Formats: sequence, structure tokens, C-alpha cells
Amino acid sequence: MEKITMKILNVFYSFKQGGVERLGIAIANQLANYRDVESDVCIISKEYSEELLSEFLKTVKVFKLESKRKLRKLQYVRQLIRIIKENEIDVVHVHQGNLMPFFLLIKTACPEVTFYFTVHDTYIFSSDLNEMDRKIANLICKRIIAISDGVVKDIRSCGVKKEKVKRIYNGINFDKFKMVERKDRKEPFKIINVARFYPQKKGQDVLIKATAILKERGYRIKTIFAGDEPQGVNGEMNRMKELAKAIGVLDNVVFLGNIQDVNKELEQADIFCIPSNYEGFGISAVEAMATGLPCVASNIAGLNEVVDDSRVGKLFEVGNEIDLANKLEEVITHIDQYNSSVISSYARKRFSIQNMCEILLEVYGKRENETRTTD
Repeated sequence: MEKITMKILNVFYSFKQGGVERLGIAIANQLANYRDVESDVCIISKEYSEELLSEFLKTVKVFKLESKRKLRKLQYVRQLIRIIKENEIDVVHVHQGNLMPFFLLIKTACPEVTFYFTVHDTYIFSSDLNEMDRKIANLICKRIIAISDGVVKDIRSCGVKKEKVKRIYNGINFDKFKMVERKDRKEPFKIINVARFYPQKKGQDVLIKATAILKERGYRIKTIFAGDEPQGVNGEMNRMKELAKAIGVLDNVVFLGNIQDVNKELEQADIFCIPSNYEGFGISAVEAMATGLPCVASNIAGLNEVVDDSRVGKLFEVGNEIDLANKLEEVITHIDQYNSSVISSYARKRFSIQNMCEILLEVYGKRENETRTTD
């Protein structure tokens, strides 16, 4: 048995359905494929999905912190310190920046451990974190990871030095997605959006309005929304249903909520649309591309780094339903020019979880290793 030379602990506050959580599973499982790497995960709060946790490989240890009401934060600190020391953790990778004072205590108690912090969205560093969080992150983290150039720009705008920030694109496990050759398409054209249902960020209202425009132009369209409202957001789906009804497309729009088999919906769709107002990266677009779907996305930082080639899709002016309708119409009109195999191969070359973890290990200071499984 090969000697373990690096022990990595990815730490999340909560672990429910979402892009960061799906990415966390992919990273932890891929790192566990290295013969000399131990890959573990820690969930701080009780807000987690057992179903999601079951997707980790058996070789990935999942630590769930527990506490009573009194002195809850202190109990969390003590437990995490104990986990780090007992398991001889080398690297702690943080995924929530607003817990930086908490991690400062951990770093103080475990000075030999190297900390990293991934910023998972645009404006998190500059707006969501307060000045103290930013200073602590800069102090205790060897590197701050940005998921796109747009996020790099946001972090750098707060005075973080260039050499402190490393851009690493998110990756997915392409083996979990089936590339589908879409031939003999039949109307209605199916446009799918997979995202948390939060129009202020994800722009579902813009897609509903674009659906109405396409319907007026004589196209038979079925627009499908997969994803539920995030925690703390209520009434947005009902509000969008009212919008669809008011502009005459309620029969053209399907609200699925959270579903287990997203891949099946992607495989049966014709176009993927991600009309976000802001987005750190756009991993759902990569997942759609893995199945061979052409993508129509907002021309914003993050997304325009994913959909950056005319062979894989088109970009539209953010928030502009007319331009979105025009771009969707262009794709529909020339749908046979989009080759599913080309789209999937293009995404795999740039956004595989294998490539992502290789870069992560380089950043951690680990030499390249052979893995148990290959791409």
C-alpha cells in the first residue's frame, strides 16, 4: 500500500443541493483516486442532505460537527481542531468566506496546516464578505482560489495581491453524463434551464419573456425550469408562474422544482439557456455541454468564459429578453449546425474534474501523481 503523503480536508458550512455542493463531491471523490492522497470532507452545520452525502466515495471520510445550543461555535472550533490533529490534516480548503474569524481560531491552534479558500461567485469577496473577513482570508490562506477571471477581478479589486490569487476553472466528472446525438428533432423545441430558482440572480424572468416573444413569432417552444428556490427565498416560483400566465405562456413553461434525474432532462432537451444577471462560473452550462447541448448564456463575466466559442452556443445582452429571443431563434434556425460531439469534447478538454484536481494539487505543492482511475 502506497504511503499517504498529503491529507486534504474540504470544509463546508452546509451541504444541500447546489452547484458548490456538486462540485465538492466531484473534487473530494477525484482527489480520493490518488494513491498517496487522503481526501476528507467536513460539514460544520446540521444543514445537509444525507442523499447528497451518500454520493461521496467510501474512501472519503465525512465529518459532521455536532453541538448543543450553548457555546455552539466554541464546540465547533474544538471539534474541528480535534479532527485536524487526530487525522494529521495537511491542507484545509475553505468554501465559505464569512466564517473567516472561525477559521482564524483553527489556524492559530493548527499553525502547521495550510489553508486555502475558494471564492465561488462574483461579488462574494467584494460585497458579501466584510473587511475583517477579507483581511483574515488574506492573512491565513496561502492562496485564494477564483473560479473564473471575473472572480479574480473582483478579488483583486479589494487590494489582494496578484500572486495571492489563482484562477482554477470548475470541473465536472464527464463519466456521469451521456453525450446524445440529437437527430430528428421534433417540435416543440425544448429549452431547459437548470438553476436555483432565484430570478434576481438567475434571470428566469428574462427567459419567460423571451419564450413569449418566440411564441409570438410562431415558434412552438417548451421552456423547462429545473431547480427550486434557495433557502430563505419564498414565493419566487409562484411569481414567475403569474408572469407566465400574464403574458400568455403558462402552457409553454414547465416548473419542475428540484428533480433527481437532471441528466435525463438535459438529454431530452434541444437548447440550454442560462440567463443569469451575474454568475461566478456556470457549472450547469458545462454539465449541459457534456450532453452535447448548445448553450445560450448571458454575456457576463464567468459565463462568457464558458460559452466562448461559436461552436458551442451564443451570448446575449444580460437582462435583454429581445436579444435573448433573437439568439435562441438563431440557434433554433441553425440547430443542425451544432454538433453534439464537438460541444461535449470542447467542454471535456477545458472543464474536466481530472484537470481541475491536477491544478489543485500543484497549488497545494503536491507533485503530480498517477491516479487509480484515469480520464
